[in-house]
Amino acid sequence: MTETDIRDIVVIGGGASGALTAWNLAVRHGVTCTVIDPSERPGLGLAYSTPSLKNLLNVAAKGMSADPDDPDHFLKWLQDNVPGCAEPGEFVPRAIYGLYLHNLYSIAGPEHERQAAVACRRLEHGFEITLADGRKIRASKVVLGCGHFDPARLPGIPPELDATGRYHHNAWAERVFAGIAVYDEVTVIGTGLTTVDVLLRLRENGHRGRVTALSRHGLFPERHADYTPLPAPVVTPGGVTPTARAYLRAFHAALKRGTNWRAAVDSMRSVTNVLWLALPDAEKIRFQRHLLRRWEVVRHRMAPHIAEILDQERRAGSLRVLDGRVTAVAADNEHLNITAVADETVFSLRAAHVINCTGPSLKYKRVAAPLLHDLFEKGEIVPGFGGAGLSCTPDGALIDRAGKIADDLFVVGPARQGVLLESIAIPEIRCQAKKVADIIAKVSAP
Repeated sequence: MTETDIRDIVVIGGGASGALTAWNLAVRHGVTCTVIDPSERPGLGLAYSTPSLKNLLNVAAKGMSADPDDPDHFLKWLQDNVPGCAEPGEFVPRAIYGLYLHNLYSIAGPEHERQAAVACRRLEHGFEITLADGRKIRASKVVLGCGHFDPARLPGIPPELDATGRYHHNAWAERVFAGIAVYDEVTVIGTGLTTVDVLLRLRENGHRGRVTALSRHGLFPERHADYTPLPAPVVTPGGVTPTARAYLRAFHAALKRGTNWRAAVDSMRSVTNVLWLALPDAEKIRFQRHLLRRWEVVRHRMAPHIAEILDQERRAGSLRVLDGRVTAVAADNEHLNITAVADETVFSLRAAHVINCTGPSLKYKRVAAPLLHDLFEKGEIVPGFGGAGLSCTPDGALIDRAGKIADDLFVVGPARQGVLLESIAIPEIRCQAKKVADIIAKVSAP
């Protein structure tokens, strides 16, 4: 018989979502939780575990406080811990931000179970969580902070291709960069922020070969630039008919009045999810189909000097950007042959290595996560809108197969994209972590 430990609050996942939940519980409510995560250094997660100082935050330091009630919290931490890197407009390396999150985790002082959670069973009161080593833990309340998962497997790229050492399904695996020779031709699938990071890591590691970035629209994120903030959103909830077309029309009207487009985009940050929730399902589908990529390009911007590096690479021809949808990749001796389609025209590329930079998968029923599969099978969780993320309330209370809203099972972070449009950046996650901590601590109070 396996021994069962009894805890009150268990947070599953030790990335930014889990670390900030633990920190809020500790500093706001004096509550110590247990964090289940196999990582040796909780707090970093996928986004902030990069060893490269060239991989920068996509938001200036002034916008990266972990505390929604103290906008200068991160800046003050930088002043105390990283001299010379504390300007409000500075785009700080993500590795340094990871140290900040790890420090907050250490302040919280949660009990750390350095294991993966593989199953979770609802009891009459609370849950029984099974760890990878077979031990079981009982919890009164559980918070899922699962973070990101590997990209979805692309059609036409069989799993067997991974064994060649030339197709790299996970752009963040360290062996990706170790296996690429100095002048190898590299093709990356995608033109988002992951591609930017991969290009910088390649060059940092001494790679000098040509990199081809291939995506449906060939659009890289825009760059950050100074502007005067607006006093109010250019699209306001309740002030515009909740349709994708009406939102776009209101946005364009602001631009025609001379509003800076960056100011217009950022003015909507506080109301984006409210506007999204107001859309009928058919309009959400329309937005995803026609506007989402355009929104991502202007919303998730690059640090200015990183954008300049990409411009220099493109001018020099060492970075080539092509429009096209990959339909197949096949091995041929020491190379890979890539087949793609653009405007019904089929074309081929040849590269020594292909790296999938399409971004994390949100189709949680398909990811390699035993815990999620177990919870799906038991009906404790269900996919969110369009099969992405998890179904939950805007405050993160998970909704089960019968439609019941849990009062003891919550989610923080990317998985809320099953109901929200914005749920992967620190400005959203910090608010989610605080709110969930408030709810749980209130329930836990004697």
